[in-house]
Amino acid sequence: MYFYVKNQLQFYDRTLLSILQKDFSTHFPEENKKDNFKSLYLLYETLKMQQQEQTSKEMIYRSLLNNIDTAALILEKENDDWTVFLMNDCFSQLFKVPKISHWKYLQNYLPSLCNEIEKTDFSELKMAISIKIEEQDLQTFMLQTSRTQTYNKEYFIVLLDSIQRVI
Repeated sequence: MYFYVKNQLQFYDRTLLSILQKDFSTHFPEENKKDNFKSLYLLYETLKMQQQEQTSKEMIYRSLLNNIDTAALILEKENDDWTVFLMNDCFSQLFKVPKISHWKYLQNYLPSLCNEIEKTDFSELKMAISIKIEEQDLQTFMLQTSRTQTYNKEYFIVLLDSIQRVI
């Protein structure tokens, strides 16, 4: 009896731990898909499907953002600091910037862009901006920014298009 209860509790514990760690690689034995474990199995399968759908959507959004000809940068606010949530390939290639993770690192590569955004306190705007890329002449871009608040996160979206492309 002791081992039966112990095995039952270990199975619950392992399953809940895998759910908390978002590890959905466990395969339930047939006997654990019914009776005492039926609800746990349904919860596990539901969360597994939701995780797979979320991952698929993220892959599609990243692919979409990486295939547009607009330089896109999405920042995420953590406490009082901004981190780079996403930098698309166009942004990275256009400004010759490695895909970095923190706003202050981006300031080292593109101080004129970062200063302009900080001057407006990360507010929404649409304007022309001249940016010096490495040692080249100033280039003019159309800068468009927006802020988005979700349940518990804040994002700042930066879109840049070459002025020649806009005209």
